[in-house]
Amino acid sequence: MITPERKIWRAVLGQAYADAQLPLFADGAEPLERACARAFLRADDPLLEAILKLICECAAVPCDRIVLWARKQYPDSGVKTNQP
Repeated sequence: MITPERKIWRAVLGQAYADAQLPLFADGAEPLERACARAFLRADDPLLEAILKLICECAAVPCDRIVLWARKQYPDSGVKTNQP
């Protein structure tokens, strides 16, 4: 059963997907939201992976499938989104 709470967590994942699909700017630069969403969905670092696992658990969505899909869909560009 999909509860209202589960719908919210699924919406969080949906927003991450929408942000990951943002187009490049006219000058070819990548929007920060796009880079962050792609890194999040790929679980690029342990913190992002832990957060994604928690969100997926709350949304009743298999985290491993999201990460596998995102890593195929959005290959890592090598650009780091975390600030030191």
